[in-house]
Amino acid sequence: MLSARYIPNIITGARIACVPFFVWLLFHHQYERSLILVFLMGLSDGLDGFLARCYNWKTTLGAYLDPLADKIMLLTAFVSFAVLGWIPWWLAGIVVARDVVLLIGAVAYHIGTRQLKMEPLAISKVNTFMQIVFAVSLIYSQVWPIHEHIMTVLMALVACTTLASGSQYIVEWSWRAAKITQKQA
Repeated sequence: MLSARYIPNIITGARIACVPFFVWLLFHHQYERSLILVFLMGLSDGLDGFLARCYNWKTTLGAYLDPLADKIMLLTAFVSFAVLGWIPWWLAGIVVARDVVLLIGAVAYHIGTRQLKMEPLAISKVNTFMQIVFAVSLIYSQVWPIHEHIMTVLMALVACTTLASGSQYIVEWSWRAAKITQKQA
């Protein structure tokens, strides 16, 4: 029988499974339905985190799976938005490049230090929040227009927080790696 402690992982897995349907809705101009699905995916993100924290249903898999689910959803959304012509390719490129750099950096850090503790930085949480707000606003604006200046400001905030978050991770992990290397020497 399945242990209750795996419920958050199941919820996270369901969120990942919803991503292709979300993309299908976007490309078939089902914007109201895609908004509902994004809302449900956001609720599931909150629910799995709540269950993991409040009932101590934390697992090592969940520690990696939850942020991965967020990244899959956001990266897919931003690339889809660029393909649809809703955002410039440079913005999608910044979002994708940041996560590629973080992945390569995490692997290099682990290889060099034999450690890797997943700790999101404060700027990274702000960045994820801004990306979600922008993505929801972008889909919303396909049905109920939002003033162009608001969308421009949101896009600029996403670009700035994405660049700041990526830069901060590079600085933080470089500093940690140097500190660990000095201890080992």
